[in-house]
Amino acid sequence: MGYNDEWRLNRRLFHQSFRPESALRFRPMQIRRAREMVLNLIDDPQHYHSHFGTFSSSVAMLAVYGYQPSARGDPRVRVMENALHLGFNVMTPERAMVLKTFPFLLKLPDWCWGSSIKRDARVSTKWTTEMVDVPFRTVQQEMADNSLQSQSSMVAENLLRMQKQDEASRPTFENALKGSAASAIVGE
Repeated sequence: MGYNDEWRLNRRLFHQSFRPESALRFRPMQIRRAREMVLNLIDDPQHYHSHFGTFSSSVAMLAVYGYQPSARGDPRVRVMENALHLGFNVMTPERAMVLKTFPFLLKLPDWCWGSSIKRDARVSTKWTTEMVDVPFRTVQQEMADNSLQSQSSMVAENLLRMQKQDEASRPTFENALKGSAASAIVGE
């Protein structure tokens, strides 16, 4: 399967889960999380930016993975915020220009001047992998244990669809599903 085919599958999975008709299904959860955010703003107004981030992250994580983060200081929300923050700092136009101009910087040892780009990229990759794989594996494990609270998350619904497919297409479908889930979380 080529890149365009995987991209189309990724996009199709995303649109199947987040079509306009499905918005009503998420409304009660959004209202509950909005109320939590208001209470957090009243309790701790100095950290308003954190409350807004937790709100948007929790809505996205609940819709995508069925995971209900705690109202404050949830570890998975922190992992996601760290991955996105570091990823956006690593993927700047300035750094891309430096690497395009001086590609040998990627071959320098980690201790050498100029290799901070490489070190940051490695850390960003670690955080991003954790952000994508841990919640995905958790949904798979909960489905295997029959302990999943509801099958109404994007990942759970599509994993059920994947079980009905032949073995040969499952790895491609799983990669596309991980990509769709990551796109939904990053695009929160």
